[in-house]
Amino acid sequence: MKNIVAIQAYRPEIDGLRALAVLLVVSYHYFAVRGGFVGVDIFFVISGYLISYQIFSDLDRSSFSLIAFYAKRIRRIFPPLLLMIVVMLIAGWLLLLPTDFKSLGKHAAAGVSYVSNLLLWTEAGYFDAPSGYKPFLHLWSLGIEEQFYLTWPLAMILVYHFRHNKLLVLLGLTGLSFGLSLLATIKNQNLAFYMPVTRFWELAAGGVLAFCAQHEQNMLSRCLGARISHWLIKFSFELGLSVLVLVVLLVDKNSVYPGCWALMPVLGTCLILVRQPASVFKQKILTQPVLVLTGKISYGIYLWHWPLLVLMHLSDQTSGLAKMIALAASFILAYATYRFVEIPVRSIAVTRASGIKFIAFGVLSTVLVAGAGLLFSSGVVHRDWDETLIQSQYAEPVSGCAADARPDKTIDYASLQLCEKIKHPGRPTVFLLGDSHAFGLYQGLEPYLDRHEINLMGLPAMYCTPVSLLDKRATCAQYNQWLETEIGRLHPELVVIFAHHVLWSDDDNYGEQTPYATHIWKAAEHLKSLGARQVLIIGQMPTWINSLPHNLNLNFLRKGLPVPQRTMTGIDQDSLIIDERLQATRLPGIEYVSLREGLCTSEGCLTTVGSQYPNDLLVHDYGHLTKNGASYLAQYLIGQKIISLLN
Repeated sequence: MKNIVAIQAYRPEIDGLRALAVLLVVSYHYFAVRGGFVGVDIFFVISGYLISYQIFSDLDRSSFSLIAFYAKRIRRIFPPLLLMIVVMLIAGWLLLLPTDFKSLGKHAAAGVSYVSNLLLWTEAGYFDAPSGYKPFLHLWSLGIEEQFYLTWPLAMILVYHFRHNKLLVLLGLTGLSFGLSLLATIKNQNLAFYMPVTRFWELAAGGVLAFCAQHEQNMLSRCLGARISHWLIKFSFELGLSVLVLVVLLVDKNSVYPGCWALMPVLGTCLILVRQPASVFKQKILTQPVLVLTGKISYGIYLWHWPLLVLMHLSDQTSGLAKMIALAASFILAYATYRFVEIPVRSIAVTRASGIKFIAFGVLSTVLVAGAGLLFSSGVVHRDWDETLIQSQYAEPVSGCAADARPDKTIDYASLQLCEKIKHPGRPTVFLLGDSHAFGLYQGLEPYLDRHEINLMGLPAMYCTPVSLLDKRATCAQYNQWLETEIGRLHPELVVIFAHHVLWSDDDNYGEQTPYATHIWKAAEHLKSLGARQVLIIGQMPTWINSLPHNLNLNFLRKGLPVPQRTMTGIDQDSLIIDERLQATRLPGIEYVSLREGLCTSEGCLTTVGSQYPNDLLVHDYGHLTKNGASYLAQYLIGQKIISLLN
C-alpha cells in the first residue's frame, strides 16, 4: 500500500529560521557582517524543503498539477516583486542619472524575467565594487529559485516513475549538481555563484530532507543505529545553529564560494529543519513572536532592503543616518507589502480557471515591465534635464607600461623591461611606481618630463599593495620583488610612489605587520637602501563619492547650477584624512607631496582644469586622473617637485 503522509502543518519555527536568514543578509549588506551572505543559502534550503514537501504530498495522492503549482508560485512571489520593481523604476526616473537609470532598466527587465543571475554572470561578480551600485543585484537568488521551481517539479514527476529508487535518484541529482559546483568554483567562481545548475543542489538538499521526512523516517536509525540517530535528532537544532554561527564567522567575501564552504549553511539549515519532538530550546528561540513576524515579512525585507540602500548611495547619501533610514524603510515597506499585497493575493484560491489567469497575469506583466525596462536601458526615453548633464564617457588614453597582477593573469616581465629604455642618455632616470592611479598620472607626467629630457619609467602594478613583499597575492609579491631587483640594478635618481592609499590601507590582502601609513615610509626607505638616490611619495588624490561626473551632475548641473571649480560637496572625507596619517608617520630623508594641500582650499577641492567635459575634469571617475588632469599635476605640483629634486 502506498505510503501517504498528511500535508505538512504550519511550522512557526520555519518562519523564525527565515527571519535569521534575512537578518544575516541585511547585516551583510548594511553592516558588512563578514559571512552574512550565507543567509541566501539558508533561504535556498528552506525553499527546496517546503516546495518539495508539497510536491511529494501531491504526487503521493496523484493530485499534482503543474498549472496549479506554477500558479501558486506566481501568486506567492510575483506581486511583491512586480510592485518593488515598478516603484524602483519610478524612483529611478525621478532620482537617477542617465547611466544609472539605463542600468536600472536593463536589470529591471532581467529581474522581472527571473534571469538576473544570468545577466550578473556576464557582468561583475557579486562581491565586486561595481555590483554595489546595482539596485536589483539581490534578485540573482530569486532567479535561481524560479529556475529551480520551473524544472524541479518536472524532474520529480519523472523521479516518481522509479518506484523503488526515488531517494537514490534524488541523491544522485543533488550530488551531480554539487559536483558541478565544486568544479566550477575552481575554474570560474562567478559561474559557480550564478549558474542554476551549480546552485540547485542547495535547494535539492531541502528536497531530499522533505522526501526523507515523508518516506524514510527510519533511515537514520538504519544507517547510524537507534541510539546515535536518537541523539542526533534530539540535538539537531543545537548542532545546526552551531554550524550556521561557525560559517558566518569563518567565511567572507574573499572565501572561495560557493564550493565546499556552502556545505556548512546547507547542512546547518537541514539540521534545524529536522522535526524534533519537544525541543524546548528550538521553540524558545525560533518561535519568538517578533522573529516569526520577521520571517513572515522576510520576502518583503529581502526585496526592499537592497534597492533602497543603493538608491541612497546613488544619491550620494552615504551617512550612517541615511543607512538607518533605508533600513527602517525596508521593514516598513516589507510589512505594508505583506499586509496589503501578499495576504490579499494569497487569499485567492487557485483553481484550474484562476490558475490559468494567474499564469496569464504573470506572463503579461513580465512582458510589459521587461519591455519598459529595456526601453529605458536603450536610452530612447529622455528626460528634459538629461541634456544638461555630463554624459559622454571619458576616452582614457593608454600609454606606458603597467602590470596586471590579478591572480588569473600572468605578468610578462620581458615586455616590461622594454619600458626601461633610456630615451635621454646621460640624463636622470625616474621610476614611477604604484597602482592604476600612477598609470593615470603617467599620461601627463611623461610628456612633461620628456620636455625636460628626463627619463620616466612607469611600472605600476594594478591590484597590488604598493612596494609590498608581503601582499597576500603571490603575483603581487613576486612583482614587487622584481621591482626591487630592477631598482637595485638601475639605481634610478628618483623613485616616485603614487597610489590609492585609502584602498590599500584597508585591503583584505594587505599583509604587512605595520599599518599602511608606516609601511609606505619604511618601504621608501628600503628602496633608497637598494640604490634609489631619492624617493618621493605622492599623497592621496582627493576622491569623490561615486564619481566626480556623478557628483557634478547630481548636485550642480541637474539643479541648473554651473560646474564649480572647487567644491567640498561629494568629497570622500577618508581621502583627506589619510593625508594627515601619512604625514604623521613621515620619515626623514623621504620627500612628500600633499595633493590635499595642493588641490584643496577652504572653498573645496579642484574639480576642473578647463571647460570641456569630461576631458577637462581633474578625474574621470572617483579619483583616476584624466590626461589633462595629469598634465595639470605635472605642471603645477608633481613635475616641479621632481625637477627641483633632480637639480
